[in-house]
Amino acid sequence: NGARGLRHVADLCYQKAHYAAARIAELPGYSLPMSGTFFREFVVQCPAPPSEVNRRLVDHKIIGGLDVSDQMPNGMLLCFTEMNSRQEIDALAKALAEIGSA
Repeated sequence: NGARGLRHVADLCYQKAHYAAARIAELPGYSLPMSGTFFREFVVQCPAPPSEVNRRLVDHKIIGGLDVSDQMPNGMLLCFTEMNSRQEIDALAKALAEIGSA
């Protein structure tokens, strides 16, 4: 069913984004500076400029987020969809932890 399928996809987006946010918020040097509800996008405050974090993520074959430092210091907007696997999210968290500890 179309409506049920759309609801399922939306639920997957929500669950994966919230899983990613929880994993990233646990990492030393990273925080979620904005409170409130979100669907599939959220801002992460990084321990280094997002341009540097994104450059280093490419070394891990990961495309990073949108640099929103003009609105939030060291802010990076991340987005997750139904296409992101738990393994990809875990790989991102591991790479961010490595980048944050350097």
